[in-house]
Amino acid sequence: MNGGRSHARHSRSDRFSALSRSVLAASFGIALAAPTVAQEGSDRVEELIVNATRLPRAIEDIAGTVSLITAEDVERELVEDLDDLTRFQPGVSVSTARRGGNEGFSIRGIGGNRVLTVVDGIRSNDIYHAGPASYGRDSIDTDNIKTVELIRGPASALYGADAIGGAVILTSKEPRDYLGADRAALNLRVAAADADEQYRGGLTGAFRFADVDLLAQYTRREFAEQDVNGPGSLNPQDGDSDSLLLQMYWELAPGHQLRLSLDSFVEELATRLDSETGRTVSRSAGRDDTERLRAGVRYRWQAGLPLFDDLEVDLNHQETDASQYTEETRTSYSFIDPRDPRTYRGTGALRRSTFDFDQQTLALNLNLRKTVATEALTHSLAYGASLEETDTQRPRNRCDEELASGRATCRISAYPFAPPEVFPNKTIPDTSTTRSGIYLQDEIAFGGSGLTLIPGARYDRYRMKAIPEPSLDGTGQVGGYGFPVESIDEGAASLSLGVLYDVDGTWSVFGQFAEGYRPPNFAEANQSFVNLGFQYATIPNPELSAENSNGLEVGLRASFERAFLSVAAYRNRYTNFIENAFVGTRGPISLFQNRNIGKVEIRGAELGVRILLGEQWQARAALAYARGDNRTASTPLDSVDPLTLVAGLRFDAPSGRWGGEVLLTAVGEKDRVSTPERVTADSHAVVDIVGNYNFSDSMRLRFGVFNVFDEVYARWINISSMNAESQAAIENAQQPGTSFRIGLYLDI
Repeated sequence: MNGGRSHARHSRSDRFSALSRSVLAASFGIALAAPTVAQEGSDRVEELIVNATRLPRAIEDIAGTVSLITAEDVERELVEDLDDLTRFQPGVSVSTARRGGNEGFSIRGIGGNRVLTVVDGIRSNDIYHAGPASYGRDSIDTDNIKTVELIRGPASALYGADAIGGAVILTSKEPRDYLGADRAALNLRVAAADADEQYRGGLTGAFRFADVDLLAQYTRREFAEQDVNGPGSLNPQDGDSDSLLLQMYWELAPGHQLRLSLDSFVEELATRLDSETGRTVSRSAGRDDTERLRAGVRYRWQAGLPLFDDLEVDLNHQETDASQYTEETRTSYSFIDPRDPRTYRGTGALRRSTFDFDQQTLALNLNLRKTVATEALTHSLAYGASLEETDTQRPRNRCDEELASGRATCRISAYPFAPPEVFPNKTIPDTSTTRSGIYLQDEIAFGGSGLTLIPGARYDRYRMKAIPEPSLDGTGQVGGYGFPVESIDEGAASLSLGVLYDVDGTWSVFGQFAEGYRPPNFAEANQSFVNLGFQYATIPNPELSAENSNGLEVGLRASFERAFLSVAAYRNRYTNFIENAFVGTRGPISLFQNRNIGKVEIRGAELGVRILLGEQWQARAALAYARGDNRTASTPLDSVDPLTLVAGLRFDAPSGRWGGEVLLTAVGEKDRVSTPERVTADSHAVVDIVGNYNFSDSMRLRFGVFNVFDEVYARWINISSMNAESQAAIENAQQPGTSFRIGLYLDI
């Protein structure tokens, strides 16, 4: 089975391996043929404009690699969640916890909190790892997305701390995206996907009154657990979510715009936790609730003053409240009577657990732009400042109620006569984190030479104030063992330098050096947990240093009339990686602590090509290769994705009424892992088909068949941390077999 250790390749794997190699060769052939094809037509490949450098630029004018996903891509590819966003983005993936949902993005082998995710100017909540029920970044509805910009590689010089592996910049739709030149617009949409029995319905209304544009957008989803191809299965689940986006865009005066926005997301999941039943648990059920509310104000002034041409101020407040409630019928050892041996084997009880993770963030961002042109030089300046304050809480509660007597206790013993864990408690102290920063970037164009230099610098200040209290770990044992939690106050500068040279209007070369900086967060510095029953403790480490990265990337681009080609090679180095390690004992207690023990290097190459083959045909291909090493341990880095190719061929009918695209995702085998015990994966290839039919200018149908040939495979990011012997977990991580999606959209 793909996703398990296998030294003997079966005939099916051999065929897919051969297919992968053939497609890779075809991809390079298409890329090399691009210049020839390009001369045959006159329609230029559409320029893709991004704001990743804080200035609107075409992708071919950026000294680095940025991928753009638009609302049209989201609709055309029938994207339903964040995981789907990266389906056709080699080198980018999203990790998933089965109960916790989509956790976060991984870019070029680096993920988690090392990739910064920003939604409309404010960072998303932190990822908090809590086993299969982790708290991720799943509280974003893809119906609201206007663009997603994937910055590959360190991006701290522009976006600040936490962007050492890259950044994901999400922008929501606005009233003008629906209105155009009209005064009113109404959009209705319904969709269904059978892989998780998802049904989606949405309504959008946009209106223009004089100088004011209004938008109200609502999306409702109902879904179940995802199908798994092969013998695996996931816990039965029923879920629903409600998303509401409200915006007002006001043209105050010429050059002055004000935008008010309210973004609400609520999700509820009910899960029958069959995987947790066994000798001591006869029934287990979970209910998870997530609420995210963001309110924002954006003011823009297109002034044309000596200090700035354009000023933008963003003020956002965001609250994310996540709660995981579990109810079990089980054997409890919390009611043992030492005088009654009959109780030593435990008694039947109802256990209720409520674990929360709450964050509130207030963010103020100031971004300014200025262009200064002389005969010899043109300076395009982007500069500004940011201030963010985030409060984090992690309350936990658990109590047992004895079924026979009705007695209740919140002092929970894991086995007979075990020292109890006392609830309520907190495994991290309440924490207030303040981030502030200033940045400056200058794009210096040297006349008509085609040469552009792009130096950038940012300084970040990071203050994390921990607020310990008696409920920390239930009894204050961490402090009692001599490991008090403490606060952090530090700062760092991040530099970048880009070079872009336009050789002849068609070919250009680019290079970029960029630094990244990520200080330890609340959990890494001050995780505080003692389990006296199993005799281990996770202790705080306020002496942690910030993680750092530096990335070097060089590349070549060609922009023809009917084709675009990009090739890039990179090397990213990371130091002071924070990892959890065994650090000794204190009496009978084994101690674990986060420490700076890691040095990582990732090298790779990426290729992208788009070609207009004729009036109706177009092709695209993207290839990503990466090789990562843990330099401290002298072992391969497991988080790096295997060689991946995505190739697509699209046809649009001359009438414009219908069209479709066949997409192939070919993934190489993964057998370079850190230890012989780690899981490996065979190569595989997956074919998807997406299509559209336009009944009229206002009604369109989208449909898709995914995994057409019913391949059994797992995405590497979801199994990379597993051992080969974890067969059940590997089987449960497999993707769905052949599945279908359909969506109907009506514009009025």
